[in-house]
Amino acid sequence: MKRIFLLIVLIISGCQSPQSEPASITVAAAASLSDAMNELNSLYEKEHPNTNITLNLASSGVLANQIKQGAPIDVFVSASESHFQSVKKKDLLNPDYQTPLLKNKLVLIKSRSTNLANFEQLASENVKRVAIGIPETVPAGAYAKQALEFANVWETLKEELIFGKDVRQVLTYVETGNADAGIVYETDYRSSKNVDFVEEVPEQAYSPIIYPAGVVRGAREEATNYYTFLQSKEAKAIFESYGFQSDVSAND
Repeated sequence: MKRIFLLIVLIISGCQSPQSEPASITVAAAASLSDAMNELNSLYEKEHPNTNITLNLASSGVLANQIKQGAPIDVFVSASESHFQSVKKKDLLNPDYQTPLLKNKLVLIKSRSTNLANFEQLASENVKRVAIGIPETVPAGAYAKQALEFANVWETLKEELIFGKDVRQVLTYVETGNADAGIVYETDYRSSKNVDFVEEVPEQAYSPIIYPAGVVRGAREEATNYYTFLQSKEAKAIFESYGFQSDVSAND
């Protein structure tokens, strides 16, 4: 009888399909994408309950260096084409899974207590401290430097600049009053209720802000599914709700 029972148990066990192992991927994304990516990842994990996503947020330059140093990253979404290309030149990206994903704009913001009406007044006595990202590693900082040079105020403001490790830190400097003004992405301004909008930075003053996305060579299989998801209608709708432009060809 025991043998018959054991045989039945073995037959039942053999008929059951083994549960697949949970898939885990690490997504490295520019800090300016933090709010959108958190929402996107929650949606993806809900639709793919057997997938766990680790989100690594930092400036694009820092993320690019991490990939070059062999960090276990599966998908890279950069706020800078140059940092993305620096990874590509090292042959660290899958050539079949790369695309320009989003666009953004620069805006000038100020603290609530600062009297500032336009870009030209950055060099006035009313503005003592201006925050931008570190140009060498933070794309928003590189674009901001271009804009300040275009306006011929870079040399004038050099001693008054406060540099943030990423664009979100720049936003925080202005929110807390540690900087009188700052140059951030439009999407960052829209995420805050504690700063005032001054004006858009003229788009001819800086290079087009393109966010390329790609799958890192040797990435887990689930990474390609996630990469495809980032280009879906539902993902684009979420990006657009945070102020990003999903039509990358626009204004090119």
